[in-house]
Amino acid sequence: MKGKLGAAATVLRPVLDTYMDAAVAVVGCSARGLARYSCEYDVLVVGSEKAPPNSLQVGDDFVDLLFVTEKELLRPADPEHAMSLASAKPVRDTTLIVSTASATHSATLAESAAKASRTRLASALKTLGRAEVALAKRALVDADFWLLASAYEFAYALLLSREALPSPSHLLSQLRLASKGASKSFEGVSMGSGLEAAGRAGCGARLEGLTVLHDLLREGSKAATKSAWSETRGRIVTAKANELITRMELAECYAFLGQELVDALVELLRRHPKATLATLTSEKDRLLGERLMRQLGLARSEKGIRTGLDALKDQVNLLAKGS
Repeated sequence: MKGKLGAAATVLRPVLDTYMDAAVAVVGCSARGLARYSCEYDVLVVGSEKAPPNSLQVGDDFVDLLFVTEKELLRPADPEHAMSLASAKPVRDTTLIVSTASATHSATLAESAAKASRTRLASALKTLGRAEVALAKRALVDADFWLLASAYEFAYALLLSREALPSPSHLLSQLRLASKGASKSFEGVSMGSGLEAAGRAGCGARLEGLTVLHDLLREGSKAATKSAWSETRGRIVTAKANELITRMELAECYAFLGQELVDALVELLRRHPKATLATLTSEKDRLLGERLMRQLGLARSEKGIRTGLDALKDQVNLLAKGS
């Protein structure tokens, strides 16, 4: 990343000036020393009122703003948030509320990690079930999608079980470290998420498809949720993908874009609660299209889906037995 953590106050000056009475802290990749050139600053703004997340660009840098109250800072409902707060780096903390929260969550890191891992593992099992049901109905695009979603849930569960907080654009490198001596775990994620399609062409097609999905979500957003799918979010995703492609980290790029497409399609399905991807790509609906599904990489054969599903299921069950 161009701006270093030590220069965060300069990059974040507009945020500090806008929220003058709020504590401000950096979390995420930058706080943990993982940031690449293209990584955005994940910034907590601690105030009395909750607001939706927002993304903005400051010069050459991107910033994701996350608004929390002091109560949420000290007692977050999500254990993954508690883990993130354990490594928070204050930018402005006149009341020491961020420092206090960081120390508290550092002391309970192992407990938070165990809780977060169990939650992700339960989600992996649920989405695996959805993939199996869709496959039995020969709804291949839905089976492919839910298998992909399950692969990420398992990957997160595995990392969290090692007390490692997952970072989407660093996921594979984190998994390689976590899977040392247990290569089948990495293989399960790889086969479940279809990483065999990772290449320059696959990354380019998936990024192009994501641009269409982002536009679709922005057009259908209500005012209260527009910030979650802003144009700035799209630029952040594109910048990260392009840097990974330039570095020839093509598998990492494909995996990162896969997580983004899962988030986007989950949101789309949330807005159409009675729909499936099969119905949304049907001639009757045509909200999506078969070409878009191919661009996103959701075009595996029945045999390919079954192979990935079996490989992932073995690893999910193995982690569940050890939990």
